[in-house]
Amino acid sequence: MYKVLTGATLIDGTGAAPIDQAALLINGDIIEAVGAKNGIRAPAEAEVIDVQGKYLLPGLIDTHIHMDLHGMADTFQENLVEDKFRTLRTAKEMEDTLRAGFTTIRNVGSVNYIDFAVKAGIEQGLIKGPRVLTSGRAISMTCSGTEYFAGFYRLADGPQECRKAAREQLKEGADLLKVMATGAIMNPGGVPGAPQLDVDEIKAVVDEGAKLGKHTAAHAHGAQGIINAVLAGVRTIEHGTMADDTAIGMMAEKGVFLVPTLVVHECWIKPSKNRDIPEFMLEKSRAIEQQGREVLHKAIAAGVRIAMGTDAGTNFNYHGKNSGEIIAYVKHGFMTPMEALQSATQTAAAAIEMDRHLGTLEKGKFADCLVLERNPLEDITVLADPQNISLVMKGGLRVEY
Repeated sequence: MYKVLTGATLIDGTGAAPIDQAALLINGDIIEAVGAKNGIRAPAEAEVIDVQGKYLLPGLIDTHIHMDLHGMADTFQENLVEDKFRTLRTAKEMEDTLRAGFTTIRNVGSVNYIDFAVKAGIEQGLIKGPRVLTSGRAISMTCSGTEYFAGFYRLADGPQECRKAAREQLKEGADLLKVMATGAIMNPGGVPGAPQLDVDEIKAVVDEGAKLGKHTAAHAHGAQGIINAVLAGVRTIEHGTMADDTAIGMMAEKGVFLVPTLVVHECWIKPSKNRDIPEFMLEKSRAIEQQGREVLHKAIAAGVRIAMGTDAGTNFNYHGKNSGEIIAYVKHGFMTPMEALQSATQTAAAAIEMDRHLGTLEKGKFADCLVLERNPLEDITVLADPQNISLVMKGGLRVEY
């Protein structure tokens, strides 16, 4: 079934200048042609979707979420929610995420494989949601604080045990693997700057994923943990808030992506909300927020590629509000609106190894797109306004509201 979207201003995700009076021709779930509408010939039977005067973008991609966390003030309370209810709640929130224009997400750690169940439901058409890449449990060394998230971590010590842990996640159906290269903010025993899994342990995980063509993401705040992860061959560094010049240089040299998750700290440190967040989280967040911004400036200047990721699901960081990270890049002067959009489209797709299929509106790619009433290049905050979203399409199918 052919469809053609016609009349919009095209922002194709590549960073190229917008094209006025554009058309997007879709055959099934694939883009067949895109460009100025006077150069696109649609079959007579094509469904014509008039988007005159609107703005046509690729579907957005969030490279770092936690599907089964739900923005509670104290994430320890998640342990009190039964898995069957968390699964239903996750299904609803993935629909919210899709409606917000995010047609693909990468889930980097979930409890008791809830992520796999929800992904299967989406793929089988039982529930609505974005395309999902998911990692299963995060692989961590034995350390204090991991008990704070029951069922989230797979504890492993030594290369052989890490290799086995990776194989377990892959057996369950993981699309990627997640390792803890440093301590965390969100558990009471975590020290964000302290290295955890070492180079050999992380490399064992990376190698197991690579056998099946699957990449590894590393949670890493501190510089040494980042260096260890880069040396081991990970594809993305999550957070990276305490990177030094050596770590940044290695990321740039090796082509490792940074997923900064800036919006986390904005969600936590707001005075109207933070009274409900455990003090140990606030203390750690306050200590590294400014440093994380400085690191991001340095990373961009060094040529490190920045992939948009929100850490959605963490405290007050709600699913369906994912565009806040894109807005933060512009608000704090890290990127132009065009660059920020690329971080959530072309660059994000490359980070998750899906750029052959996603991230830009080009011939041969999946027909995932977003139509806005107003121009995000003039005001990036329009991404956060549900009233501004005219249409979301995933695989050539319109998301019904």
